[in-house]
Amino acid sequence: MMLGFPKSIRWVVLGALLLLAPSCSIHAMDEETTKTIADLKAQMQLLMDEVKKLKSQQNIDSSTARLRPPTDDQSKEKTAAAPLPSHPIGYTPFLSPQVREQTSMEQRVDGTTEFAPRAQQEERMDLPMLDVSENGLIFRSKDNHHLIRLGGLLQLDDREFVDPGTTDMSKFLVRRARPYASGYFYDDWEYRFAPEFALSAPNATTYQTTIADAYINYDNIEEIQVQAGKFTVPVGLEMLTPAAFLPFSERSLTSNLIPNRDLGVMAHGSLFSYKLSWAAMVGAGSRNDTVQSGLDYGPGPVGYFRLYSQPFRGEQGVPEELRGLHLGVGGSIGWQSQNNSISSSNLFQDYSTDGGNTFLSFPNGLGVQGEIWRISPQIYYNYGPLECWVEFTAEQQGVNTAGIDGSSGGGFTNYQTTAWNVQVDWVITGELATLGGIVPDRPLDFTKGDIGAWELSLRYDGLAAGANMFRPVNQGGLGISQTENATGVSGASIALNWYINRIIRLGLTVEYNAFTGGGAPSTVVENNELGFITRLQLLY
Repeated sequence: MMLGFPKSIRWVVLGALLLLAPSCSIHAMDEETTKTIADLKAQMQLLMDEVKKLKSQQNIDSSTARLRPPTDDQSKEKTAAAPLPSHPIGYTPFLSPQVREQTSMEQRVDGTTEFAPRAQQEERMDLPMLDVSENGLIFRSKDNHHLIRLGGLLQLDDREFVDPGTTDMSKFLVRRARPYASGYFYDDWEYRFAPEFALSAPNATTYQTTIADAYINYDNIEEIQVQAGKFTVPVGLEMLTPAAFLPFSERSLTSNLIPNRDLGVMAHGSLFSYKLSWAAMVGAGSRNDTVQSGLDYGPGPVGYFRLYSQPFRGEQGVPEELRGLHLGVGGSIGWQSQNNSISSSNLFQDYSTDGGNTFLSFPNGLGVQGEIWRISPQIYYNYGPLECWVEFTAEQQGVNTAGIDGSSGGGFTNYQTTAWNVQVDWVITGELATLGGIVPDRPLDFTKGDIGAWELSLRYDGLAAGANMFRPVNQGGLGISQTENATGVSGASIALNWYINRIIRLGLTVEYNAFTGGGAPSTVVENNELGFITRLQLLY
């Protein structure tokens, strides 16, 4: 109904007026009759203009209804019924914690929180069509259906080590220099493109230009979405946490066993009022812990999967302290065919410490063959300014040793490696601790006495390489030296971070790694590793 009348009656009245107008004009007898007819015509025109206006408004309402922020009552109902999860990929560091709770989504496989804000988020932020602020450089269309955000990540490091085994361990470097463009078009098509102009891996020795992220995600419904391109694989919790939000200078030793990026197609989504998120991906296959991947060398595809649950989310009668508990498991499986023409450096990434130093190198001529699988159970918990997580990863890789330099009698075999990580974070100044970064409530301002946000983190991690890696090649092993390489590592780290504002962060990581095996002179594993890593970070 419009104007208080049903549509059928409205058009009958309009039709009668149209017929009445010429008739009255023909039989007009006096001035008063003529004036009455003119008034009727004017009223009819006003009526038709009002109808057109209401129809136009109705079309706008239907096309932009999903873009409008909910009312306070609707927001309260939505939050009470299904509060959205806390997760590394879903938090947006450029919004307040309250808005992040209402708009974040668990599966932003990475990931990334450097996404441009969705239409509803942008409405809440009340941004103009062009916005240059701490939120980034954002352009949007007038109807909110299209948006692009430009920004970047810069990390400058100083690595200093006590009694280093090699002369190149202590250094200044650009750890990451990653501009990006991200956003959405036609509301549901999200995209991200981020090249990398610095180190592709923690232990890289030269700067490289590569693509870190390049993908499109179709996000029409929460239950099932489709993403294609190059992005972080859905396996490890810490690997899915964007590098800008890690409390330590580098990820833990578990990252040595998980691919960082891969090229492929992934289906993912959230179920049961966001209590469970899932992801399944088919990728080309890539080596572990490097963004210099996504090249299909032909060994065979790899399937990745991940389940992540917040079981007490939205449950009535459950103590608030339990709602931050998350349980997850990720993994992968694939079958690879032998290809002797591929260099070992394109198939295997040498293992490195938290300080970015290689403690185990794979031999030249080693090829992949047979089954590869990994499994990574994980627990994450956050409550107010505290968070902690536990992650375990195991990997088995089928290989062929026939091409190893100087070997004889080699052939098909495999190796296994396990790693673990336990971490606790405390935001000293009381801000909300999340895997999506920390936003200071009071950015540094000496005139007001504001000191930004401060964070203290502790970590214990370890890695154990399988015995088969060190057996001679003619006995079914890989023939790796036990004196020039470590057979295992146990590490402890402490980090202190100062979040000056949303953009600038200054951090110090002190890490100690005790090697099992090793000891060869002039190698990384000659002495246990004690390092001091200072980082200046700009995230825009």
